[in-house]
Amino acid sequence: MNFTVATVEKIFKLPTLAALLVFVGCVAILLYLLNGRKKEEPQKRRKQISGMPKIPAMTERFPEQKRGGTRTLDALTLSPENERKRNQALQLAKAKDFKAAAQLLEEAQLQREAIELLEANGLLDDAAAMLMKINRPNRAGVIFERNKNFEKAALYYLRAKLVDDAKRCCTQIKEYTFALSTELAVLFAQAGDKSTALRLLAGINDRGKIIKLTRDTFAYQELAVFLDQKAARALILDSLTISDIEHMLQDMPPDHIQPLARVIMWLNESLKGEWVLATFNFIADKRDVAQKFAEQIDDAVLEKFISHSQNFNGEFVHKKRKNIEWTARGLHDAGRWHAGAIIYEKIDLSILAGKCWAMCGHDEKAIAALQSTSGDAALCQKYLTELALFGRTVKSEVPLTKFEQEALARLFFYIDPDTEKNRVDSPFSIAS
Repeated sequence: MNFTVATVEKIFKLPTLAALLVFVGCVAILLYLLNGRKKEEPQKRRKQISGMPKIPAMTERFPEQKRGGTRTLDALTLSPENERKRNQALQLAKAKDFKAAAQLLEEAQLQREAIELLEANGLLDDAAAMLMKINRPNRAGVIFERNKNFEKAALYYLRAKLVDDAKRCCTQIKEYTFALSTELAVLFAQAGDKSTALRLLAGINDRGKIIKLTRDTFAYQELAVFLDQKAARALILDSLTISDIEHMLQDMPPDHIQPLARVIMWLNESLKGEWVLATFNFIADKRDVAQKFAEQIDDAVLEKFISHSQNFNGEFVHKKRKNIEWTARGLHDAGRWHAGAIIYEKIDLSILAGKCWAMCGHDEKAIAALQSTSGDAALCQKYLTELALFGRTVKSEVPLTKFEQEALARLFFYIDPDTEKNRVDSPFSIAS
């Protein structure tokens, strides 16, 4: 212990070491004091006097000129007049007359300063209006999103055709009003995203606006996909017209769902018999496809179609004859005999009408068709013979048994829609 104390005393008696230790101590104290001031300064800066105007630094002090900068404003040299306006704007800003200050800055070609001044003081709409004067809706969107006004941010992004940015903002919107959904839908459609537009209008259950937007923007492909949802079909299916269906058929989405799978769903849920003809026109001359489609049509839809067909006048039949023939053939091949008979009568193919009437057990109508001028007397006689074997009379309306159907199918086996049509169309049909 005595050795240690003595040693220390000797060391401190050395002038060089003593000076060194004093220097190190002073440096440590100085560093401690400086570090404390640095921590206090940000806290002081954060304490702003309540009610004081917020003036961006670039307005308070004109920014230094940049070399090689990307903004024209950075290299702007103010004229004396514009310098005067900028100084006046600064005084107005300090007096909290931000709109007047911004207007002066704008006149001095300092739009960037003006916009930052307006945004800093919460005048976002005024800042956006100024940006729209120079066609910068994208920058207006940024301002509103930065200030968490996601509704207006989305609207301005869409005016700039920035769909993804608008969608990002839409996910932050807590409540969609009727007016907001409508405006967003129109802008989404104009920006090319018609699917989102339809979903927004569906959210407010506005079928009228959905149909209007679809027709105005020709969004039929998007409408077809939209109708894959049961709620969407319940909302608007009944309001669609034949023209709407025709447009959707012409512009079906190129996805994994077969077009006719969609159409049969629309038909059977809506019971719109007037859409049947349009669908067979879409199928055209694909006989096997037409048959499979006709097999899936609900009986109630066919009843509606039969009722609708009563409105087919001579002019309509002449204009749509090919379409009607394809429809009748599909119904014939699918064994939808009653509907097939009605349509064949409309286009005056009596033998085929007679066959269809016979196959659905309407004996009297079958005989009348086969005995008509364009019918077939020999075939009619064979048919009467078959009826006699069945014990049926001309007035019978009892449904056919399975045995009777099979016997009549053999009798009419050679009466085929294509061969019969070819016979009628042949220039030698009269001679034969």
